[in-house]
Amino acid sequence: MAELIKELPLPDHDQMDELIEQLRGIRSGLGIPEINGIYGFIEHCETLAPAQRIEYIGVNAAYTPLSVDLSTGTCELNSWAAFPLITACKPWMVHSNGVPDYQLNENDYSKKAAGGNSDVANTEYDGGAFSWITKIYKREVMQGNDRYVMFSFEKRPGFTAVGFIDPDGNELEGVWLPMFYGALVDSKLKSISGLLTDMSHNTATQNTYIKNFSSRAHFLGGGLMETLIDLLMMFAKTSGLQGAYGHGNMNGYDSSDTATHGMLVNAVVNGGMFYGTNDNKSLNKVFHSIVPITQNQYMRDPYEVIVNGRVKVGLNYNYDPTGASYVDTGIDVFPDGVTPTSGWKYAHIFKTIPGYGSVPVINGGRGSTSLASCDGTYTSENQNTITAVCLRFANCAFGASGGPRARDWSVAAGNAAWIFGAAPVLLPPVGVTA
Repeated sequence: MAELIKELPLPDHDQMDELIEQLRGIRSGLGIPEINGIYGFIEHCETLAPAQRIEYIGVNAAYTPLSVDLSTGTCELNSWAAFPLITACKPWMVHSNGVPDYQLNENDYSKKAAGGNSDVANTEYDGGAFSWITKIYKREVMQGNDRYVMFSFEKRPGFTAVGFIDPDGNELEGVWLPMFYGALVDSKLKSISGLLTDMSHNTATQNTYIKNFSSRAHFLGGGLMETLIDLLMMFAKTSGLQGAYGHGNMNGYDSSDTATHGMLVNAVVNGGMFYGTNDNKSLNKVFHSIVPITQNQYMRDPYEVIVNGRVKVGLNYNYDPTGASYVDTGIDVFPDGVTPTSGWKYAHIFKTIPGYGSVPVINGGRGSTSLASCDGTYTSENQNTITAVCLRFANCAFGASGGPRARDWSVAAGNAAWIFGAAPVLLPPVGVTA
């Protein structure tokens, strides 16, 4: 059976039920997980309870999920300790051309792994602090309202390296995830410690600052972010990612502070690859990065745009904030007959978009801050008449509505405010690995 799973081309319809039952069967001792090498989960979108929404399949069918103690911040990887993407995820100082310089101490980024002080807060350093996310292939299909997500470190029919393909179509060995929010240094958007995040710049200006930093740098978002979110759900076996990994700075907003508004300065966070708290006012991190989990500031993602109410997505870091060249998801924020309204909506259905990831279907959503994905999608009453650029994660003013899967679809590309930032993901040259 293991060889059957390895070779099956994973069709979308007739044979999918058979494949899933085979993958489920691994937990009863059938097959050889080390040979078939498919990890995965089913997101049962009609199931609202976060802890019951995710079903393990494949190699990890009988795994114990990782757990983060939010009172101490410490993480137990449990069955995921030997997962190749986790073992390869190390913090580095990386040159602006995407070539690694030296590894950082995993528990104190202010130090080099080999000893001595690092450049993690050095504004003159030609590059920045990034963690290595090694390439993984992904297969994602829908059956009814169930979303099947499968991962493999081996290239297989139907699997794509989502987030690991550059704009020229080259498959990369991995990508560099920014460890810190983008901070502006000499008109360059950099990932370094010790500085306040960039704020009050529009999409075009942020893109310029990212390109000033490196021609290999792009906005963090799109397919890569969707892959990371799916990995986080798989590791913790829940769709409630804030509860699993930490609440960050979700309640840190301070109306009396006109300089930072309660946002936290980029800073070294101890505690290894994952660190989470529940005080609602701290820097947290996943994959050695504070960006996806701290909820300090919205991160602009121009690879997901909403054109006159229709969601469109860009693949492989191709940048077009108009959405004209993007894939039409077929998802209308407010379908015909539904009056657009401003405010947070909570989807329970997430639709798979091949080569990209999942997109929330908010119409008729039955989620909340404690149900389904637990993360909201913010919309505008003029949603069907604007071109908006997605803003991810929410910020320190929005509490439990935010999180890794949260989005704001209400803001046009030209808008700028203190709550809108950006972070640079850095692509290594073809063939370069950590």
